[in-house]
Amino acid sequence: MIRKFCLALTGIAVASVCLAVTPEEANGFYTAEQWESAESAYRELVEQAPSDARYKYRLAVALRHRGELEDAAAWLDKAEGGAVPTAYLDVERARIRVAQGDDGAALQSLAAAADAGFPATSVIEDDEILSSLSDKEGYDEIMAKVERNRVPCTFVPEMSQFDFWLGSWRVQDAAGVFQGTNRIEKTQGGCLIMEHWMGAGGTPGTSMNFYDMHAQEWVQVWVSPAIQLEIRGGIVDGSMVLVGNVYLYQSGEHQPFKGTWTPMEDGVVRQHFEQSSDGGETWATVFDGYYHREAEDDG
Repeated sequence: MIRKFCLALTGIAVASVCLAVTPEEANGFYTAEQWESAESAYRELVEQAPSDARYKYRLAVALRHRGELEDAAAWLDKAEGGAVPTAYLDVERARIRVAQGDDGAALQSLAAAADAGFPATSVIEDDEILSSLSDKEGYDEIMAKVERNRVPCTFVPEMSQFDFWLGSWRVQDAAGVFQGTNRIEKTQGGCLIMEHWMGAGGTPGTSMNFYDMHAQEWVQVWVSPAIQLEIRGGIVDGSMVLVGNVYLYQSGEHQPFKGTWTPMEDGVVRQHFEQSSDGGETWATVFDGYYHREAEDDG
């Protein structure tokens, strides 16, 4: 059991102040899998902070490990509506149901977790208890939903339209003169494309590129020491065409700007930037670069 430490305060009056278990101490028992001590600690913390769902959840986990399955399930119910996401409560419920020998109820709890947005496929696959359900009917469908929660944008066809630009590139102009290097990568579960540019003269630049689900168009936001750029659009005749405005830091000017990315038959990607000084009536080329994959250069 967790001991309370008391300090004797002496003076005109004598009193005892008891220092209860701290969240840090309880977390130490929990992470060390000292379940008896963890149970005692979290019971005490629940008394101290009865509205804290995190303490109730961890108490339930400790109780499950100690074989107190019904008590564990009851504490999960008490944790509902608090800071612990419902999906995580349902995953723990699934563990309890497996321990009780009710695989059907366990699958129902996992399905509820998936419906509530649980995104961690590895948590289920690497869990000895939950992975025991892998041969049960319905498990694969549940895991497919969890995977969709993990990387939702990979299931949206439009999100792959700019994938031809992904990779590490060496960029040159039409005459073959080196212009810089660029690394384009997907992140945030496939929902965001990040660009990391380094020009031949050492000038960097970064852009975020994403498909705006509300407007149903692609967006690029670029920032470098020279310019700020926001352009929008989509696929036109096989090219990504984005149009908007550029802000020039040094002059303070705003001008119409157009970017066109075209995948070519030889695997090269052409990036053509145009700018207008007459409100979009006419356009002048400001950059015409050809992207060659670095792996090809390494030969």
